[in-house]
Amino acid sequence: MDVRSLRFLVLWPHKNSIESCLLDVDFDASTQHYSLRNDQGEVVACCSLVADPASFENYTFQIRLRAMAVHPNFRRYGLGKQLLEEAFKAYSTDSCWCDAREVAVAFYQRCGWRIVSEPFDIPEIGKHFKMVYIKKGGN
Repeated sequence: MDVRSLRFLVLWPHKNSIESCLLDVDFDASTQHYSLRNDQGEVVACCSLVADPASFENYTFQIRLRAMAVHPNFRRYGLGKQLLEEAFKAYSTDSCWCDAREVAVAFYQRCGWRIVSEPFDIPEIGKHFKMVYIKKGGN
């Protein structure tokens, strides 16, 4: 499995094809992609970090998390949290924001993220919340 296949399976099954599972910023110079692979080299978790400033609660976040996905067969093993930690370290950031699907809110909260918006709908995908993360000392 590659990144687009995982995105299609987990994030965008409503799209017409795996090939259409690209972000508008996938090839921007500031976008960095991260993944975890199984022993066969298949992508089992992925995310992208993008320079996309946004302000919430009097703080400006410079980095946005996009297209975070963990294969259903590999959930509940800590891979999502591990991926986020490694991505933040590699990107050299201690803060981030995202549009989180309602079904993923509890995961992000367990990882130290907070909701900073009312729910909003993204057509064909569903209810989302804006969430933020600021690394605290000792995390």
